[in-house]
Order: sequence, then C-alpha cells, then structure tokens
Amino acid sequence: MRPCLWMPGFAVLAGLAVSLGISVAVAQMDDRNFGEPRADASEADRKIFADGLKQFSRTWGEHDGAGERFNEHSCLGCHSVPKPGGSGTGTNTFVVVSNDISDAGGGHVFQRLQRTGSGIAEIPAPAGSSRRKAPMLFGLGLLDGAALEQPTAPAPGPDRIIGRVGGTPAQPGRFGWKARIPDIETFVATAFAEELGLPRTTAGQTYPDIAIEEIAVFVRLLGPPPRQRDAGERAAAGERIFAETGCAQCHTPSLRLTHEAAAELDREPEIRAYTDLLLHDMGPGLADGIIEGKAGPADFRTPPLWGVGASGPPYLHDGRARDLAEAIGMHDGDARDTRLRWERLPPADREALIRFLETL
Repeated sequence: MRPCLWMPGFAVLAGLAVSLGISVAVAQMDDRNFGEPRADASEADRKIFADGLKQFSRTWGEHDGAGERFNEHSCLGCHSVPKPGGSGTGTNTFVVVSNDISDAGGGHVFQRLQRTGSGIAEIPAPAGSSRRKAPMLFGLGLLDGAALEQPTAPAPGPDRIIGRVGGTPAQPGRFGWKARIPDIETFVATAFAEELGLPRTTAGQTYPDIAIEEIAVFVRLLGPPPRQRDAGERAAAGERIFAETGCAQCHTPSLRLTHEAAAELDREPEIRAYTDLLLHDMGPGLADGIIEGKAGPADFRTPPLWGVGASGPPYLHDGRARDLAEAIGMHDGDARDTRLRWERLPPADREALIRFLETL
C-alpha cells in the first residue's frame, strides 16, 4: 500500500507574447500564483511550509558537513523558475548523470564542482554522460499520491501505446527523468547527497535529518502549477488537437489518486497533470546511454505538462529543445506516429496546440 501524503515519519513536524513555437516568457507568467501551498493546506501546514522554504533556500557549506564535491549550494540554486520550487533553466542548473561505475554509479548524478585551495573548480564530465534539466517540483505531493500500476492494455488512442512503471521491482519509481525515484522523501534525501554533496555521515556528523524532513514536507505541500484563466478559443481548439494528434496517450490529462490520498486531501480523486508517470521509448535521437532501474538508454518518464509554459525554455531532459514546437518535433519511438501527425498539422492548428500547452 502506498503511504498517505502526510507521512507518519513527519509527525514531529506537525507541531511546527504568443507565436508558434515560442513559449510565454516567465515574466508574463508571474501573475499566476506559482510556488504557493496547496489550497487544502491548514494554517499549521502553512507554518511548516514557511519553515521548509527557509531550509529549501538556505546555503549549505562545509560547516554543515558538505563534502568537497557538489553541484549547487542550495535547493533554490536549481529550482527557482518562476518561483522557489520551480525549474532550472540556466546553464549552471543542469546536472550530469553517468553510467561510469568508478565515479557515481550507474544513473547517478556526477558532481561537477569541487572545492580547491584556491576556490571552486569544475570537473570535466565523463565520456558517455548526459545533461539533466532540473524539473519543477510544483504539485509533487499530489503526484506522490497518484495510483501507480503497470498497464495491462494500451492507452486510449490510435497507436496502442503501453507505458512501463519505472524504478525497480522492489521500489517502483515515479519521479526523475527516468522514473528512478519512488517518493518525495527519497527525492529530497538523494538531492542532499548527490546535488549538495552532503553524505549521510561526514567526520562523525550525522546527516541533517530534520532539514531533509522540513524540505520534504515543503515539497509535499507545494501546490500544483495554476492554470491560466480565460485562455480563449484558440487554447480550447488546441486542447482538442492535443487529443486528436495523440499527445494524450502518454501525457494523460488526468490521474487518479489512491483512495487514501483522496480521503486525506478531502478532494476529488483525480488530478490534471498531463502525465501517466510511466516510461516510454523515445527513440534513438533522444537516447542518452544511461540505464536507471527499468529504464534503458532511450526510455524516459512522461514529464507532467502542468506548468510547462513556465518551466522553460529550454525543454526536454537535457535542454536541447529551444521551444515547445521543437520539443514536440524531437519525439520518436513510442511517440513517432504522434509526431508525424503533428508535422502534418496546418500552422494554425500547431499554434493552437502550443497555445493550449502554455495555459497548463
């Protein structure tokens, strides 16, 4: 059984301009309330949220037990666009993963910065490594409560696509570009070790468990990206084209929450995140050579599309796509036929589909 959204391990904290292919600029998105607590959050939750945001934003250094190698000094360093908990779009927010067992292990983050006697030096990435864009964290608490099952039949649509649950048999995965991470707690603890260079113990100093718990609860309480209101007829037409083109076969508009999650949140049992949380073969063009759990070199988890207009540019796992239209045009493998239908769309229909995506 999946744990409910408020983990028992956290009980201690309970007392604490639009044109085809061009995304809406982040500055134009700021009137939407990104980075706020979920609507169901109580006053006590909001206090915990505020405490977690402080930990999320603070700088971690040697005095905290941080090791010599790291990618950033804080969570905010990679998750800041358009608000804390968002994506990372700058060059310095991309990390590197590698299958090089001699370094960080298969599918693990390669720590690219190292303290030296004269400052900080960048470590060259190993051969065969791949860049990774920092994802948005908005709504992760809801995604953590979504039912995750291996499909036994193709998704509704023209291409008979069947996704696969990621992770390992013992720990099915739902987070990360290759669905390696099973839950928010593991997500945060892994980031401490692999991004901030904070190992579980350093010279006898214990891992900062309380900080990790506070950040995990902060992430769990982050509300989903707010949808743009009064999007207009063009976006409505784009939603229809999105389905007809086949995008919804993997970017499933709605996910069902588990019974426990829906009961705890006292909300409808569906969330509209536009993902199936499953792995799909994206073809040789996007393959990165990295194996993570059940995910092979060309396998990637369907990323949620809610908030996609504010999460870039750039787009895709390694930021190679300069805009949403280019990202769609790079789909292959399971999404090949959907991409071909996209390519056959008249320009007005493509523009409408992009406009729809920008409203999510």
